[in-house]
Amino acid sequence: MSSDTKSEEKHLENGCWIYGRFYGSWKHGTYVFPIDSEELERLDIFHKCFLVARGEPFSAPIARRSPKIMDLGTGTGIWPISLAEEIPRGVTSKQFDIEEPIWDSLLTDCDLIHMRMLLGSIQTDLWPQIYGNVFEHLAPDHGYIEHVEIDWTPRWQGDDQPKNSSFQRWSELFLSSMDKSNRSARVVPAKTEQLIKAAGFADVEQKVFQAFVCPWTSDSHEQDVAHWFNLALSRSFETLSMMPLIKKQGLTYEEVGKLCARAREEICILHNHAFCNIHVWTARKP
Repeated sequence: MSSDTKSEEKHLENGCWIYGRFYGSWKHGTYVFPIDSEELERLDIFHKCFLVARGEPFSAPIARRSPKIMDLGTGTGIWPISLAEEIPRGVTSKQFDIEEPIWDSLLTDCDLIHMRMLLGSIQTDLWPQIYGNVFEHLAPDHGYIEHVEIDWTPRWQGDDQPKNSSFQRWSELFLSSMDKSNRSARVVPAKTEQLIKAAGFADVEQKVFQAFVCPWTSDSHEQDVAHWFNLALSRSFETLSMMPLIKKQGLTYEEVGKLCARAREEICILHNHAFCNIHVWTARKP
């Protein structure tokens, strides 16, 4: 396939094909991630990775026997669907733009409002509004928010960081691109905690889980997490960064592809002890 063919936009009623991936017409140009079958599969793999890493679908305490739960930015719907098998009639899913200032059509008095991997999808300056709306739709005293994100910045144990890491270079360019798009994908724990508290929440807690990029460790649980994270991350490089790096960094399709290929190869080297942090924030509406 020629470079011209790869970059050609083929428009359909509900989106367009560009660079070999399908992008939706909803917020076209601002929501920069594809919505095709490859992306849906990637999100489902991440769901499995989170479940293995955490050992539970959520950690917020639920007071009622039949809780009312809402999942924001639900993606493929795998989280609420799997949860509904354990808690029948406890989960609802509704198509809605959570960047809208008013959420009148959504559930109120929820026991749990869950959101996961939304950094990069939300306009940066709208996060106070998002947390405020979550607060308003939770039940007083026992309603909880749970927010889960991956920090795409790679870290290494000790002095194991390789020189000229392609993974690190990819991370820097991707995060910089999303900053320029006013849809930051950066995890800043202190800032997130500050925003959650400012919305009125109490009992704010943060848990951090390490996810190694390859299963080099002898710990069986860490190996399981690494297997799933490696698979999910391998499918994330081009998916997350193709459009941002072309639009905001001026790279070509071929340049982005080569960088992603090098990063993908790097995370499969067993003596590479890189990891990413998974952050989970929970807080209660008093």
